[in-house]
Amino acid sequence: MQSNIYPKQYEKYIKIKDGTKVFLRPIKHDDEELWGELYNSLSSLTKYYRFFTDHPSPPTPELLEKYVYIDYVHDFALVALATENERERMVGVARYVLDPPPDSAEIAVAVADDWQLRGLGTKMLMQLLQIMIKRKIKSVHGDIFLENRKMMQLMHESGFKLTKKEDSFGIRHFELQL
Repeated sequence: MQSNIYPKQYEKYIKIKDGTKVFLRPIKHDDEELWGELYNSLSSLTKYYRFFTDHPSPPTPELLEKYVYIDYVHDFALVALATENERERMVGVARYVLDPPPDSAEIAVAVADDWQLRGLGTKMLMQLLQIMIKRKIKSVHGDIFLENRKMMQLMHESGFKLTKKEDSFGIRHFELQL
């Protein structure tokens, strides 16, 4: 079942640790520019941690299509928007892709470098997990570089089980049953 109907019910304002108000909503198909700006703002290390490779800047049309044009069922992305200098800026993305469908998913979170350590990643992850529970997804998983201390801490504090894969030096696999 595919659906390109925008799920407006997941829009909400949140406050992060320092009191800054951020708007969370599902990604829209016209978010190419905002997503591209977020992507281009990420440091090489943040890109590497998120994508497990150093994708080129600016993002290719194929990369934009993969991360912006989703169906809201098999893949879903929640974005964080903040107003800076009277302009809307995408400062984070939390997403899942069903793997394998219909009740297990791989997740990933990326936060703009200048917005890290402010609690945004945690809030986005918690909101994404709530959406997944409503959608009857039963388990969540993914991989993290061991050196990615911020994500390791986020997953540990969020109750994920971290395990070492035999064939993956320097990578931890995380899992959570919902």
